[in-house]
Amino acid sequence: MVDVLAEAFASICSASNYTEPFLTHKNRTERIKLRFQKTKHISYNTDLTIFELHTALSVIKHTSPGPDEVTYSMLQHLSEHSLLNILYMFNRIWKEHVFPDCWKHAFIIPIPKPGKDTQDPLNYRPIALTSCMCKLFE
Repeated sequence: MVDVLAEAFASICSASNYTEPFLTHKNRTERIKLRFQKTKHISYNTDLTIFELHTALSVIKHTSPGPDEVTYSMLQHLSEHSLLNILYMFNRIWKEHVFPDCWKHAFIIPIPKPGKDTQDPLNYRPIALTSCMCKLFE
């Protein structure tokens, strides 16, 4: 069953399912180089602050953890010192453009669509459980 669902989800997400106008637009848009200014004082270039981290932790919705098994509850109960270490890590990720490989993985949970035949793999919605650390960083 797992292989059948994986094959169905892969076929749905394949670029071969894109319409020709969308594919043309996608290809043209992806060739345009993004030109972000590297000036430090621009808001998207400044370091994240502990206030921003606390704010993000206070408004998150508790969802299931990803493959790293770190939960939001764990993050919310960390000491200030530990949060400062996470903040340091987040700022390094942002500045160095090096995204942790472990954050690129997810658990895929197939959820049946209501009222549909559960024997058909196309009648499942793939839900990705990604790292809470990654979602917090975003």
